[in-house]
Amino acid sequence: MRRIFFLTILLAVCAFSGYSQNNRGKAERPSWLSKAWIERTYPPDNFISVIDSVYIKKMKAGEIEKAKVKLDKDLKEELASRISVKINTVTDQQTRQDENWEDNKHTVKTTTAFSEKLNITVSAAFQFKFKKDFADKRYQFALRVIDRSVSATVLIDKAVGVLNNCIAEVEVSIASKSSSSLFDYENKLDVAKQYWGSAIWLDPNVNHAKYSELAVNLSRLIQQVKEMGSEKKLLEDQGRVIAFMQEENYASAVKLVLQLEVVYKNREEIQDLRQNVNIQYRQHVLEINTRERDSPLYCINVMGEFLTYFPEDTVVSSALKKIEGALFEKTIYKAELAIKDENLNLALKMVGDLEKIRIVNLKEYEKVHRDLKDLRRKVVMKSLQKKWDDKQYTEGWSTIQKLIADNASLLEDGQIISYKKKFGKKCKKLDLSNARGQMPHKFSASIGAEFRSNPTESSNIFTEQPSYEVVSGYTAYTGAIYLRRIKEVSIVTKGEKKFDKSKSNLIGLKYSHLDFATNRMIVDSEDHQMHTYEDALGWELSLDMYRNDFWHFGVGMRNMGAFSTNIDFSESSYFTTFGFQIPFKGMRSSIAFKADSWLYKSAESALFFQLSGGVVWNPMFGRTLENRKSISNKYNSF
Repeated sequence: MRRIFFLTILLAVCAFSGYSQNNRGKAERPSWLSKAWIERTYPPDNFISVIDSVYIKKMKAGEIEKAKVKLDKDLKEELASRISVKINTVTDQQTRQDENWEDNKHTVKTTTAFSEKLNITVSAAFQFKFKKDFADKRYQFALRVIDRSVSATVLIDKAVGVLNNCIAEVEVSIASKSSSSLFDYENKLDVAKQYWGSAIWLDPNVNHAKYSELAVNLSRLIQQVKEMGSEKKLLEDQGRVIAFMQEENYASAVKLVLQLEVVYKNREEIQDLRQNVNIQYRQHVLEINTRERDSPLYCINVMGEFLTYFPEDTVVSSALKKIEGALFEKTIYKAELAIKDENLNLALKMVGDLEKIRIVNLKEYEKVHRDLKDLRRKVVMKSLQKKWDDKQYTEGWSTIQKLIADNASLLEDGQIISYKKKFGKKCKKLDLSNARGQMPHKFSASIGAEFRSNPTESSNIFTEQPSYEVVSGYTAYTGAIYLRRIKEVSIVTKGEKKFDKSKSNLIGLKYSHLDFATNRMIVDSEDHQMHTYEDALGWELSLDMYRNDFWHFGVGMRNMGAFSTNIDFSESSYFTTFGFQIPFKGMRSSIAFKADSWLYKSAESALFFQLSGGVVWNPMFGRTLENRKSISNKYNSF
């Protein structure tokens, strides 16, 4: 029972809905849809009416709203079209005389203003006397009626507004002596005339005195602008453009025209001039393409320059693509042939030529680059091996550096890394050696032998008659090590060798071995007696110093007998010595002659004096490199 009850209610609702829609579909249409009613209510002499409809039966709600908007727009355009069509039937077509420079002759360009009038009228705000919409089940209707007199007044007001604004702009241009917007002023005067013409057609009795006064005033001001110096300059520049074209200097002609377009915006004569330049420039380019076929790069450059100004030109663009394709095929064939013959220099040149032209076949282009890469690697490997065999380590390392800088992926190439390590190790060793050669030595040694004279008491040197005389002596063998205190660094290069001639002071320790067994007379005379020694051996230990590598000074201890760790200081003598040395050839690390005077005494003996002289060898060592780490990092940085 409950189901039957709900089904009965549902059928009743559906029946009522269908009845309502049927009645709405049959709703009585309003009287304004009748043509007789429209002409009776709004006589055509005083009103303009438009009526139209759109079929909406199968449309959804959103589509119906869009249809209503479009219908309203269509009716407005229909009103404007009627006005514009009527204007064109009662007035002559407007003409505009512009200077066309083709063949140095003036030609007249005639254009109709219908579309312009239509747009102007549509932009006017229609003052609707009657505006109605009605929709039934199948159609959407709309009626629009305008009052001729009211609409004419609106159009006259718009014309007056355009003229007032334009007059203000022209006065500013005259004050600033600029005519760049002359075309805009003439266009605005034409717009005002369109408004005026439409208004007069709508209502011949409309008051247009203000418009006439302003139109005359604006025409006078526009004429002043035309007579300004900038207009004369425009004519001169147009003549310059023609001269450039006669000289076949089309690039300069185009540049000047583009400048004129910026200065004189929207000037139609400049647009015509640019089109003329385009036509003649294109003809010139195509003639060059035919005449200079043996110089394809030249043709490509000429056409490319043309297309920078006229990129939309399909004729030149097609010709350019054709010549680029032919040149690409020819150049890539030569590149492939050079790679096959392993002629690297020619291959590089051919691939370089490819870079200058448009890539027509990307696959072939990439293949040539891969083949060139393989060839370069092959040549480089041969070059590196030759440099290694010729011991050109620095050149080899520089080559590897450049290769890796240009292509970091080579860091994963086993052969390249192998050469990198080999050349780097050699170059590092050379750099360390060169850097070490620029540094002074920190230490110096001295090894030599000297002859010691017979001693005498120092108090008798000048008082004894005769004075002190060397009559006997013995041999001493010396060895010393010094710390060099550098005063002035001086590294002298001779050939491939470097010599350290730095000025320095020396301070160090010296050990001397005294060989008394070599004691002998050096004067054959019975009046002198040879000084004798109880021990056959002796030794000395001293603090030894040199100033400027020349003056010598030392203090130390002398002990008789063999050197022992158990020293009997009571038997030792203490001495000081002063002298000089003369190195041969002026080099510290060389053989040198030295001479000294000695004063020594023990705790119980008198002060004795003696002389010595001998020959020593002075080698240097111990250079310190402060930039060792930076040199090492240089060859481990990549």
